[in-house]
Amino acid sequence: MAFSWLGAFLTFQVTFTELFIATTVILAVGYKHGWKSAAVGSMVGAAAIVLASAALAALGGRLPVSVLDWISSLLLLGFGIFLLYGFWRAAPQSAPEPRQSWDGVEIARPLNLAGVGIAAWGMFVEGLEIMVVWLAIALKQGSATATAGVLLGFLVIAAVAALLGRIGIFRRVPARYLDLIAGVMVTIYGLYFLVQAVAGQHATV
Repeated sequence: MAFSWLGAFLTFQVTFTELFIATTVILAVGYKHGWKSAAVGSMVGAAAIVLASAALAALGGRLPVSVLDWISSLLLLGFGIFLLYGFWRAAPQSAPEPRQSWDGVEIARPLNLAGVGIAAWGMFVEGLEIMVVWLAIALKQGSATATAGVLLGFLVIAAVAALLGRIGIFRRVPARYLDLIAGVMVTIYGLYFLVQAVAGQHATV
């Protein structure tokens, strides 16, 4: 199949957006529950994506797009509501919790199962969205086109994350507000896929 710049742009846009949301979720976990929990959860989520990707690849084009939209919307809305509930439950603190640090780097705290679970779910849900779009583009315009967009998305989000990390912007934002930002983004994206799923179902009737 001929390379399509439009298809590559679509996978790039989705990859960047989903990775931005996943990064926000993982940062919220890191600052709230410790970076060890965030790292372990991210690896668990990534492993789950690999398994889900293998299953999706085996199914190929057998699943209607509307079914994938329903799955995406339910996963995203459920996760968004969970994050917004976490923001609502977390009371603002009058003073920040004391943190042991060395040269400004926080010492890793013990594993927290809630933190691991949130990071894993965030990585899995957002990674699954990337995989679904990659599969759709790959089936229509070839795997080279789909993969190019994903790789470009990874490179751009890595550059943005490095820049924001050097600025230290996330250290200035309370963890509960990171939950709020991530929850709003995930919920909006979930509503988008819900509309797509409903429209697709009506189109097939």
